[in-house]
Amino acid sequence: MRVRGLLLAAVLMIAVVPAALTAQQPDGLEVLERVAARYAGVTSLCADFVQHLEVEMISLERTGSGQMCQTQPDRFAMRFSEPAGDAVVIDGESIWLYYPSNDEKVVIRIRVTGTPGGYDLHREFLDRPAEKYTVEYEAEEVIDGHETQRLRLTPKQRSSYVSVVLWIDAGTPVLRRIRIHEDGTVKTITLSDVQLGPADLDPAFFTFTVPPGADVISR
Repeated sequence: MRVRGLLLAAVLMIAVVPAALTAQQPDGLEVLERVAARYAGVTSLCADFVQHLEVEMISLERTGSGQMCQTQPDRFAMRFSEPAGDAVVIDGESIWLYYPSNDEKVVIRIRVTGTPGGYDLHREFLDRPAEKYTVEYEAEEVIDGHETQRLRLTPKQRSSYVSVVLWIDAGTPVLRRIRIHEDGTVKTITLSDVQLGPADLDPAFFTFTVPPGADVISR
């Protein structure tokens, strides 16, 4: 009876092990390069966003929402509906930072000397990813009803990011969530109603007008 039991266990192992071996985890870089190819021909996009900011040093958490749009090669804007009036605008020459929820009398202007860098999230993480990041596939996860594949990106060279986590829609290959880990700060941006190549994108969305009475601090 004991011999028969051992033979039965051996048969079960033979049946189970090949199935386990075939259930291989997707390759993270292949998943990322697939979505990168999807965005390669896209010259403009818009999406609704919810941004959650955590600053560990001062135990600060803040959540905002609004609409984000960008158009190649150098226009980008995040306009907040909550807190109303907060904005990040890149008009091709300057980066404008205005947070009336914090101080309505201060506008920060930064001259653009190269690419927008970390503000252009799609270019930052989808342009030549194999050169810039080590990519690890983590898991499948549902974000706002969408099945996604979660990837962790670790910079290969010196960067302001410690790591980045991307959630990529498993059906339509678009970014659904981006979590950026910097030194002591975590920023999470969740995207919805993603529109690639919107037909009615208003150029004024990328124009910033200094509010009356506000001081511009140039950097």
